[in-house]
Amino acid sequence: MPPVTEVRTLILVHGSELRGPLEALARTLPWASARGLEFIEIHGDAQHAASEARARDASNPIGVLAAHESTVLAALAGGADEAAVVTEVSAAALAAFVDRLHVRAQLRAERQRLHETFAHAERLTALGTLVAGIGHEINNPLAVMLLSIEAARRYVLPASEAACELARCVRLGEPIPEDIMTKLSRLETATSRGRDAARILDDIAGAADSIASIVRDLRVFARADEGEPPELVEVQDLVDQSLRLVSRELFQYALIERDYEPNLPKLVLPRNRVAQVMINLLINAAHAMRDVERPDHRVRISARADESFVALVVSDTGPGIPAESIERIFDPFFTTKRQEMGTGLGLAISRSILRELGGDLTVESVYGEGATFLCFLPIPSRETMGIACNPQITTIRRVSSPPPAAYSVLVVEDDERMLRSYTRLLNPTHRLMIAPDGRDAIELLQSGSTPDAVLLELDLPGTDGRKLLAWLAEHRPALHARALVVTSAGSQARYEDFLRSYAGAVLHKPVRGEVLLAEIARLLAS
Repeated sequence: MPPVTEVRTLILVHGSELRGPLEALARTLPWASARGLEFIEIHGDAQHAASEARARDASNPIGVLAAHESTVLAALAGGADEAAVVTEVSAAALAAFVDRLHVRAQLRAERQRLHETFAHAERLTALGTLVAGIGHEINNPLAVMLLSIEAARRYVLPASEAACELARCVRLGEPIPEDIMTKLSRLETATSRGRDAARILDDIAGAADSIASIVRDLRVFARADEGEPPELVEVQDLVDQSLRLVSRELFQYALIERDYEPNLPKLVLPRNRVAQVMINLLINAAHAMRDVERPDHRVRISARADESFVALVVSDTGPGIPAESIERIFDPFFTTKRQEMGTGLGLAISRSILRELGGDLTVESVYGEGATFLCFLPIPSRETMGIACNPQITTIRRVSSPPPAAYSVLVVEDDERMLRSYTRLLNPTHRLMIAPDGRDAIELLQSGSTPDAVLLELDLPGTDGRKLLAWLAEHRPALHARALVVTSAGSQARYEDFLRSYAGAVLHKPVRGEVLLAEIARLLAS
């Protein structure tokens, strides 16, 4: 036997007739104590027993000895490092089994270390992609803070000097100098014009909050990995956090649609690891859309739930995945990107993360039309949710996130320039869904989408805005009451009678952004 270091070696023995002889033999072997042999009797499903043992003890070697080959195969499937059929209880056979067990456990640990290293490298690759955009997002509020601090100096320092001089005069009973009264008068005038110090301080505080939000989102790139504890997560928060990090990379290529089913169940999972999956998919979408020219690209993120899973779906309008590549797309080091744009590890790592959590990652694609990735996230059991909601249980973390976009708006518009304008205006505060005409809007609503408001043009190809409004009045009356017509068709004779009789909200193009936002807010408030 080679030199060994002390370690705990778990050997699950299937059947009571084997454990006794094995333990008796181990007591006679000098090396058995140094190896820390511990025999545990198991019955029934060996796969389940091995899986439970691995869950309890992630680092030590776990072996299984049994009387039948089927039990051995089940144990290996459950995560045992080694398993064997016992043909004889002898010192030589036990020593050979323990040697193999330790070699395989070392290989497993090395694979795990490599997986963690590759996962970290993939996060660094993603971080490198995002650095320029994140720098822009931080530099803007920093500029606001620096300029506001300079403006605050012009208020605070004169006010402080005047206050000190005024206090001195009052204390000594001296008359107040004329220049002090002039300074105070100027400060009062500036305040009355709305350029007061409180407003400047509010701007500084808002800019600081923006920077804090970005830094908080960047915890996705921490080195936590396997040690990250699960936490209670809102699906919408998770997606919006990922979008904030990739916004500069993504928004320059595509219009973003967000379509979340209402009342999605909360999940219990390691937020940062799942956010890493979402960020990888979004960056992949941005890279894919660079490779194909279209009038406008779109990325659609939707979320639906059934009894077992929440499905997060990311669709893009890139070139799609060739049929010969789609079966290999999750293989490590396989990539369809140009060499400088990827390691070929992102999708493999993303799938392994979700599978470790009890979910999965799959793909659908029509080559030439785009790709759709589906993330299946397991809905926690009642027991797991009970632990997550118990404030005395510290294994579940709660991390505050910036408030998500409060309302979703379905935009029905066929002019891509208008869509880009609506996206720039509404995306910071609203989730957008997009349909090019009334028929697509109706199909979207029938598929389960539940926007809070509709913004539509009347003059649309195919099913126009009038037919869409009629359908809404019949099938979605609450949504019909929150429909806003923004149209350039006011001068067209075929729409004159409709507009004259229509009792809903109407804005005529061109329309100013603040007017549009105010009207949407009014409809949502109603």
